[in-house]
Amino acid sequence: MSMQPVLAVNQVTKKMGNEQIIRSVSFNIERGAVFGLIGENGAGKTTTLGMICGLIRPTSGSVYIEGVPVSSRRKHVLRQVGALIEEPQFYKYLTGMEHLLYGSRLYGKVTTERLDEVLSLLKMKDFIHKKVGHYSLGMKKRLAIAQCLLHCPSLLILDEPTNGLDPGAMIEFREIVQSITSKFEISVLISSHHLKEIESVCDQFGLLQKGELTLLGGNKSSSSNSVVFVIEAKELDKALNLLQQQNYIFEPKLYDHDKITFKMDRTHYSSLLMLLSQVEVQSIKEKSFDLEEAYLELTRVDEWGGS
Repeated sequence: MSMQPVLAVNQVTKKMGNEQIIRSVSFNIERGAVFGLIGENGAGKTTTLGMICGLIRPTSGSVYIEGVPVSSRRKHVLRQVGALIEEPQFYKYLTGMEHLLYGSRLYGKVTTERLDEVLSLLKMKDFIHKKVGHYSLGMKKRLAIAQCLLHCPSLLILDEPTNGLDPGAMIEFREIVQSITSKFEISVLISSHHLKEIESVCDQFGLLQKGELTLLGGNKSSSSNSVVFVIEAKELDKALNLLQQQNYIFEPKLYDHDKITFKMDRTHYSSLLMLLSQVEVQSIKEKSFDLEEAYLELTRVDEWGGS
């Protein structure tokens, strides 16, 4: 029996006037997984997050959190969500602790133990009693994430969380996300245009381009048998023709003018070697998925009017 995803987005669309903002977007987030939603400004990321949180009503499609529809049971569902949409705003004359205590009263049933657990995880105890007016941007973002975690949500949504952070704060952010998922088993949805940040911290990712999810992928796992291979051969055309004829090889194509890439399950490796013995192969390598490369390739095609 398969486990129910924490978040299920099913063919969601959004139309404003005559303009189609979001086009049939679908993806799931499993429990404890980190999903990165990437795209340029105006791609539709914040609109998509708004529909997930119930702040924007989809034109069609559905969103489920813990198996419950957001559209009909929004108030109940949002008790399972902690969301940081856009930049956090705080009262400068209040301390971080005063903000958290006020938030805990709004949530209700936030124990002292839970508050202490969140502060320890986010490494905030050294500054939590200082006034927020003296906080750096990174400290403010940690405070905002702490507020999102107080009520023990199953889904944490972060919209452009690394904006404005220096390299050191970005490293701290990655460590925080990893700590949150390992300690609390919370699923995390991150919206960002910082490609390398998404690639390093996420288990799965999707590229949103002009309101359409044009790429879904996952970080390479040593337990996965399905990988991308790259070969170099003197007789490229012959090698490509041979690969195209095999039913265990998928998407063979020329790459960088002098190479061929294709997808294949590792269990067919011996068959591949026998096949390539018919051509003069110079090298066979596994190619790890490069999110930035895929992103640039897709946006480059769009820029030049390709399809």
